[in-house]
Amino acid sequence: MCQEHRVSRLRPALGTLAGIEARAPTDRLAQRALAAGYAALIHVEALLHPSRAGSDLARLNASAAGSHVAVHPWTAELLRLCRELCLLSAGCFEPALPTLGTVLQWLPAGPRSVYVRRAAQVDLGGIAKGFAVDRAIAAMRAAGAAAGLVNAGGDLRVFGPEAWPLWVRLGGADARPVLLRDGALAGSDPGLSQPPAEHRGYFPPRHLRRSAPRAAAVMAPSAAVADALTKVLVFGARGRSAALLARYRAQEIRPLN
Repeated sequence: MCQEHRVSRLRPALGTLAGIEARAPTDRLAQRALAAGYAALIHVEALLHPSRAGSDLARLNASAAGSHVAVHPWTAELLRLCRELCLLSAGCFEPALPTLGTVLQWLPAGPRSVYVRRAAQVDLGGIAKGFAVDRAIAAMRAAGAAAGLVNAGGDLRVFGPEAWPLWVRLGGADARPVLLRDGALAGSDPGLSQPPAEHRGYFPPRHLRRSAPRAAAVMAPSAAVADALTKVLVFGARGRSAALLARYRAQEIRPLN
């Protein structure tokens, strides 16, 4: 039987602590995959930071109506997903700040350009960590990892032939065990959330601001989708949420009591 080499680290990234474990046939491959995972997290943070000078998101937020803005392909990819989620959730997922437009006004025009139809102020705090986790997983696979885990402040994803045992705690309820195989898990608890100071979201859309928020957790094929769908569950109606979960092959994780 071939020996499996495992390496794991915990480092600051994305305004939180990010843990990565890489498993590979050799120590060199495991170390390379670990480094690739962290490099991907750092790259996403540089692209999507809401206020850092030169980031794609900061430049888009500063752009006037009618502008074409050159962006990294990852930025365009994430904005396409944000627009799709906003439309399919009837606005329950809306990363634009209140009264400052909508993400629907930003139209990806190819893999490296976004057309700003109207000015908006967007904070991707409701989905960016999950997206960064997805990019880190892809980088680890490309670097030769056979299995691994990336956990960025509770937004996590695993891959490999075996299921990973995890514990989920929601809203003060007892923790419940889950097994996660080749998938992602994200949680959102408005009562405990402490986003980085530079982030100004995630805000619920105007028509949901009177709804009482609740803690939520979602399992999905991708961490970006799981991350975003927790926001729909926190602020949205259950009927609409159920259809959206089914659309993305996702599952809500409910507390034991």
